[in-house]
Amino acid sequence: MHKMDFTKVVFHSKEDLATGHYLQICEHILKTENQEHYSNVNEILELHNIKLYIDNDLSLKRWTQQDKHNFKLKVREYGSIVGRFMSKINDENAEIHCSNLLGNYVRTFWKLINNQKIYKQISKKCFNRILTNNTHWINEIITNKELVEYYAIEIKDALLIYSQSAEILLSIYEVDDETKRIQRYLPPCLSLDEKENILVKYLDSSDVNINYIGLIQNVRNRSEFRVSDKTRLKAKRLLKTKTDALFEGNNGLKYGVSINFPEKATKIKDGIINDRFVVNYSYSLDFIKENSDIYSLFQNFILLFEYLDPQFRISLVSKKNKLGAFEKIMGVHSQNEYRVGTEFNLLEMTSHIQMVGYCKILSQMDIKLENILYQIFTSHFHERYGFAKNARFVIPTATTYFEKVRLLAPEFESVLKQFKLFVENGSIDFELLQMSSNPSSIKDIPSLNKKKYLYINEENKEFVGCMNMLFSDQSSLAYIEPLKDKQYQTFFDIIANEKLNYTNFQEYQKPFLEILIHNRFISIDDADTLQIENPLRIIILRDLYINEVASFHRYSYELRQEAQLMHAEKIVKFGNSLFSKPEQAYLNFFLNKSDFTNGLDLRNSYLHGTQGTPEEKTKHEYSYFTYLKLLTLTLLKLEDDLIIFKAIKNRP
Repeated sequence: MHKMDFTKVVFHSKEDLATGHYLQICEHILKTENQEHYSNVNEILELHNIKLYIDNDLSLKRWTQQDKHNFKLKVREYGSIVGRFMSKINDENAEIHCSNLLGNYVRTFWKLINNQKIYKQISKKCFNRILTNNTHWINEIITNKELVEYYAIEIKDALLIYSQSAEILLSIYEVDDETKRIQRYLPPCLSLDEKENILVKYLDSSDVNINYIGLIQNVRNRSEFRVSDKTRLKAKRLLKTKTDALFEGNNGLKYGVSINFPEKATKIKDGIINDRFVVNYSYSLDFIKENSDIYSLFQNFILLFEYLDPQFRISLVSKKNKLGAFEKIMGVHSQNEYRVGTEFNLLEMTSHIQMVGYCKILSQMDIKLENILYQIFTSHFHERYGFAKNARFVIPTATTYFEKVRLLAPEFESVLKQFKLFVENGSIDFELLQMSSNPSSIKDIPSLNKKKYLYINEENKEFVGCMNMLFSDQSSLAYIEPLKDKQYQTFFDIIANEKLNYTNFQEYQKPFLEILIHNRFISIDDADTLQIENPLRIIILRDLYINEVASFHRYSYELRQEAQLMHAEKIVKFGNSLFSKPEQAYLNFFLNKSDFTNGLDLRNSYLHGTQGTPEEKTKHEYSYFTYLKLLTLTLLKLEDDLIIFKAIKNRP
């Protein structure tokens, strides 16, 4: 293993936090006379890294314009020095240079070998010896496309025996790298079978990372990388074994949910967390019994259980801003994964137990939730909102959960298709519905309403940046030295509650302030005090940051007008589907694996007969109540769409 020397200059990026530290080292070297002769490869690579800092216009505050000019001239000399040294690398000295190479400079060395085409001077036998002695370098070497193409056979052979090659393959094809900083290349001669054999060998090894086992199980097959069902099953079984061993006797932090329906409760709903981190919810049984008409019992999913928020968005979805800082960076995640954290897991536990508990209470009242959903869809929607009079819904009459869920799954599909036909044609033609036996894609279910949803325009990088500056707890503006003891989480929290002067901010923060001023989010008055500008726009952006979507028609008139202006300025986009994008992702996570490799795949399992044996009672019970929840959420969203459609028609 090659040692590291942290006193040496390394260029990472223009935004790297260590830039100031490295520039101080650069300054000393830049003011030192160049050597007549360089023999140490690390000195050469350091000069190259110093040149990168100056070429990227990075400087210390104390540098004058003359200093900057002199340093630019100096690094031109570095370019010549580095070029001459690298051009002399060949079979006679390459292995010596590699043996002296510091760990800091492995990436730089091979990048220069690639970019300056020095590899043509290093034979494949010599390269193979270097790689054999430094197999762990393969991760850095394969970031250089021309190197990989030139030494394809040698790199392929190394990958076939390297213990961590499976992790390299998965990092290329599966791992979610949010920064997308480094692209890696594989030899074209590495076949599909060889790639899978690397994965199988990894699963059989003693040095296997539990995070990567799950990725192998859920790999998304594609033309250049695929995993057989046999290998997936092997990964699934190994993951269970490793997980069971990991949690055996583990006394780490635990959390949970309990639910009860007390009589004579003082509140219709309440919730407390006990000292064991269990959330205890209670719902007034008297309230439920006193409001036992079908529609009120249906509305309890909003009023009591809060399946929808005040804008009628599904409140159970996973949200990026709700992932904790450690949840975002810990572990290995697939780029095709539905990312969830502790809050999402707690919401899922809660919504599931609410569904199970409520069904038991309804059963004691001699009412079935399935009957409620039947009447809502087939009668109430028509009577209240003019929905199709001939809407159909078949209530499962089976006795086992295995049979019930297999009957409920196609009814869920039917509800979606019926609504789609109603939106498109104004009526439901069942003969037309029966022409297609394919399930309806969740994203393709249309809304009755134009401009149903509002989204941030991700292509407008400037406004996305402004949104993050205002509302992210990772914003550079979220920490103000005079207010450090008040524990504000975001810059918006600060400016909404405090009077701040421009002078309260550090120099590195002021460029961010200028961006917000330029985009008219804040201004500075004559007293040098920061003021909020355009509060309507800030309200909308904050809503979009927190919830990732807004229900346009549930905004006030003033907010709708502002949203229209933002759309004209290409800050936001409109969507016309029944379900918002976060809701589509949530439903698809449960129903199939078309979008997410970690999806539960309930739709395909129960529609195509791969759901397991009837004896797996617990599994089928969970699936049934999950389908009931998804169906309930769907009817709540249908009602939202119908309410908005009716309200728009009746607007003066």
